[in-house]
Amino acid sequence: MHSSSVRSLREKFFDRLLEIGMIILALLVLYPCYYMFEASVKLPKEFYEPLKFPSRIFWGNYDNVFERVQVGRALLNTLLICGGTLVLLIIVASMAGYTISRNRHKLFQILFVLFLAGMIIPFQTSMVPIYKLAQSLHLMNTRTLLVLLYTAGTIPFATMIYVGFTKGIPRELEEAASIDGYGPLRMYWLIIFPLLLPATGTLIVTTVFGFWNDFIGPLLYLTDKDKMTLITQIFVFKSERSSDWGGIFALCSLATLPLILLFVVTQKYMIKGLTAGAIKG
Repeated sequence: MHSSSVRSLREKFFDRLLEIGMIILALLVLYPCYYMFEASVKLPKEFYEPLKFPSRIFWGNYDNVFERVQVGRALLNTLLICGGTLVLLIIVASMAGYTISRNRHKLFQILFVLFLAGMIIPFQTSMVPIYKLAQSLHLMNTRTLLVLLYTAGTIPFATMIYVGFTKGIPRELEEAASIDGYGPLRMYWLIIFPLLLPATGTLIVTTVFGFWNDFIGPLLYLTDKDKMTLITQIFVFKSERSSDWGGIFALCSLATLPLILLFVVTQKYMIKGLTAGAIKG
């Protein structure tokens, strides 16, 4: 009895120690976000006092940004690129993952290995060939080009997620659907795809940050100012007004807020997808 109580106290001690460590880690992660939002509502004369809370909330930095930057258009461009990429990626990768997981033929296993091999090819090695190809196909300075590039670059990772998750779906569901007269495509969209929602939520959360924050792609392939994304607009604003730190942080805050909202909405699907994958693995 004594040894069990000592063990219980030891476990509680380590649990509390772990909780304290997680709180400290969370504060270290959250502080840069707090500093960014705080700096965006400071008066210019207070900006160089980072540890001092602003004497009053100053929204002039945001007014300045909306006057000098096409925030609405940049946000729309970013949403169109990210949304188009996610839709195309989910459709292609989910169907590819389902097909590979349900076929044991060596050809499909080779295809899966080829998908995974695409993850090791660095984007920098293909920038010039892509530039030449986009010029020949008249896709330069179009949002469609970025959608295709992001989709192609993320398909290996997305397919791997769907393959692992689809293996945990019982085949009996498909057999029952076949008896009811469902064709392969109808069976997939009405029965299998809804069951992949946790995997889809995980994929959205883990990939959209890369699409949203990408700087190299829009800088290389979007030369029209009306088609710039939020990230490239931050770069242009910083180049033109390098001393306006309040405006820079206000623009950064506007670019960060949609991602925070997206994570809050989809975090439960991400956790469910990760835990489901761990149990089925």
